[in-house]
Amino acid sequence: MALQDYTRAQKFAEKQYRQAVSRGAYPYLPVLEDILRRSEIEGKLPIGQFEIPISMIAGTAQSERTSAFASNFMPLLDYDTEFGSKWSALYDSVQEVGVNEPIIVYEYMQRFYVVEGNKRVSVSRYNGAVSILASVTRIIPKETDTVEYKIYSEFLKFYRITGIYEIQMSRPDGFRRLVQAVEPMEDPDAERTPWEDEQRKNLKFLYSMFETYYYSKNGQRMPITTGDAFLRFLEIYGWSQLQGLSSLELHKRIDRIWTEIRVLADEKPTSIILNPTEDSKKVALTKKLPLTGTPVLHIAFLYPKDPQSSGWSYNHEIGRRYLIDTFGDAITTTSYVCEEEQAEAVIEQAIAEGCKLIFTTSPVYHVVSMRVAIAHPEIILLNCSMNPSYKQLRTYYLRIYEAKFITGIIAGSMTENERVGYIADYPVYGTPASISAFALGVKLVNPRAMVFLDWSTLQNHDPVEYFRSKQIDLISDRDISAPLSDETGFGLYGIYGGVSFRLAAPVWNWGSLYEDLVHSVLIGAWKNDSNKNETQALNYYWGMSSGAIDVACSGRLPSGTQRLVKLVQAQITQGTFHPFSGPIFGQDGECKVEQNEILTPDQIITADWLPDNVVGCLPEVSELDPQFQDFAKWHSVKRMNGE
Repeated sequence: MALQDYTRAQKFAEKQYRQAVSRGAYPYLPVLEDILRRSEIEGKLPIGQFEIPISMIAGTAQSERTSAFASNFMPLLDYDTEFGSKWSALYDSVQEVGVNEPIIVYEYMQRFYVVEGNKRVSVSRYNGAVSILASVTRIIPKETDTVEYKIYSEFLKFYRITGIYEIQMSRPDGFRRLVQAVEPMEDPDAERTPWEDEQRKNLKFLYSMFETYYYSKNGQRMPITTGDAFLRFLEIYGWSQLQGLSSLELHKRIDRIWTEIRVLADEKPTSIILNPTEDSKKVALTKKLPLTGTPVLHIAFLYPKDPQSSGWSYNHEIGRRYLIDTFGDAITTTSYVCEEEQAEAVIEQAIAEGCKLIFTTSPVYHVVSMRVAIAHPEIILLNCSMNPSYKQLRTYYLRIYEAKFITGIIAGSMTENERVGYIADYPVYGTPASISAFALGVKLVNPRAMVFLDWSTLQNHDPVEYFRSKQIDLISDRDISAPLSDETGFGLYGIYGGVSFRLAAPVWNWGSLYEDLVHSVLIGAWKNDSNKNETQALNYYWGMSSGAIDVACSGRLPSGTQRLVKLVQAQITQGTFHPFSGPIFGQDGECKVEQNEILTPDQIITADWLPDNVVGCLPEVSELDPQFQDFAKWHSVKRMNGE
């Protein structure tokens, strides 16, 4: 039997060798000595004896034996060599009594390299063993600013909590999010106690079931780790909903989100749609036929706060009413006000009441919306956010930075002491873009003026008092006030003699976007954009060119300023001018946008820097008032960018 098994193992090795050579890859075992010659280390730390996953044994520590094995640890040398005899004898021994002593390995960057026991690993892998007892010494890398080091640093924290080695991530923040998904805490960064054995076994078991089915669908061929895919699976469904499932039920759930995993693996996972497309206007054949009794489209809107007290919800409510006026009896609309915790039940209620199109109008509903979209593929769900990460849940937002650029031009023209205030709310996706666009508008007409940035969500802090201390009387504040609100601080306003005087305000025309999206559904063109972007999440990101963004200006502005505003606004609408055209320098003095370069929509949305004429910075989540921290934690631009 030893000869037969050795010959079979050798064939596995030769196949792996040929495949590596054809790809131009190194065909033998990776050697840790060679890897460390290119890296600096801090030292070594013995961490004990325990079972390690064989799948994570990457190579050998020294170069002496590397050519005896293919990169899959299968033997390359002939059976009649001394190596072949020893391998065969070890195979017979393992068949009788198992592996009777631990191998010795180094662990470096979450991979194991064998110091003693290469043949034991080879035989164990050939026999299909999952793990092997090892004495492990960790080689500690020197701290660097690389993505690889950040991921490994997060893994060490993850391992201290969970004691799990098998799960690997290819992107920063993955391990932290995985722990939070299994064991949610109000502060995801708080110190955690090590998990009990039961918690550890439950996660390893679920991951093992996921991995087996993931590999059966050739998921390992995607340019992501199984851990990346598993995290997406876990965040969509939720830990509690996955407990106790049979393998068949688990497989069904993986199948439902397979497109989401493909999106995750795409080099460009998001397709940002800046205007209504030709595909979204193509009438389906069934709609061209003269049908009678066409069913009414029932639409639901979810608001995080009452429109009478929230300017954000009020803007969307205006858009809902615009739909009623536009489409008449072809649609019905219903609105619901609910907290994030009740959102799933409310959406289910809307579906039960016959709603086929649902707009969840806040980023706080993002994860819940995705969960319901997976469970109800027959329903069209859209979430208002700038986090377009899911294929089965399209998102939408408006290019408000275009209006902010215009109001910045007005502020730069009107300031008397070259100091302008800007009040932002959350340090989340899109906020840096709005601040930057405003500052660039100021700089366009007044290169010496500075924009003083402050935040309305900071703990025990009043931005107006801060601006007063800086002798700033021209301020850009929130975009619109709710109808019953007593607050008058919105838009761009000046304070003269204690009296607020409004100069301009951005206009969010959600009705324009809602009209086009509903029209696309009514004519049967809804799936066209998705079919054209098979492995990309879709985000509708409309602005002045589609009529979704405008600026309301005071008639008391100087005539020259009014003319300049109309000129720049027309050029932005026509696409002949862009607010983020280079050169643009950041606060650190580095050129962020080169001469003749224009930032892409992706770069604008994910920007986490500010121009050099801004005084102030993006605050940490911990600096915000506690009531605002939860939302900011999950939508912080720093978190989204993997910091």
